[in-house]
Amino acid sequence: MKIPFFKMHGLGNDFIIFDNEKNPNIHDTNFLRKISDRRFGIGCDQVMIIEDTSILENFKIKMYNADGSETGACGNGSRCVADFLMSKYNLRSLVLETISGNLKCFKSNNLVTVNMGRPKFKWTDIPISKDMDPQKVKLDSFNAFCLSMGNPHAVIFLENSEELESLDLNTVGPKLEKHSLFPEFANIEFACVLNDGSIRMRVWERGVGITFACGSGACATLVAASVLNKSPKQNKIILDGGDLLVNWLEDGSVTLAGDVEKVFEGAIG
Repeated sequence: MKIPFFKMHGLGNDFIIFDNEKNPNIHDTNFLRKISDRRFGIGCDQVMIIEDTSILENFKIKMYNADGSETGACGNGSRCVADFLMSKYNLRSLVLETISGNLKCFKSNNLVTVNMGRPKFKWTDIPISKDMDPQKVKLDSFNAFCLSMGNPHAVIFLENSEELESLDLNTVGPKLEKHSLFPEFANIEFACVLNDGSIRMRVWERGVGITFACGSGACATLVAASVLNKSPKQNKIILDGGDLLVNWLEDGSVTLAGDVEKVFEGAIG
């Protein structure tokens, strides 16, 4: 039986989307790993599964990493799903229900924005394996600011862009992702503030690896930079795939805005 899907991306952070698909195989770990593989499957960073709800303009989604593990937050994936659903149902806004909470999304001037909710700073909420100051976590030779944006993040600021661009993320990333301090593993962001005040960021995503962009990571990086007085509460985050606009609002929630694009649609099986 063929299973229809859509392929979308936000700044090169790419996703396979299943729309209200009832086939139970789409939740199977081996199936998710297979279709996420860029040589033997369709290829993606994450798989997004849309499920209808009884509430108009509310949609339930499940999110899986390329390794088949479920994740609670994916900013760019949520923006792609929101754009797909708003186009399908002629909506200007909607709510995505996730295991980490409800995400409000809207579209304006061709930019899709998602409200990622409030960051969490308690070590038990991130989580970290033992009681410590999340803003001062020693990860091997790096000092990290740890927080949750619905999923665990460790943000590491480097001195300059030369140091950031020369970093061997393929070596450092997987070691820090699975550091003993992270019982659920973690997304690892390396960043620096540029001369114009914007923030350059590179990311190693939990359960995925290096990606062109990470929405929740961009949010975590802006929040960490703001708390550390490195940035105002609204800034541009420059990633390998392009720019995201992040705003830490007065109510404590964080919004993420940027472009998305549908690549193609097909069927697998």
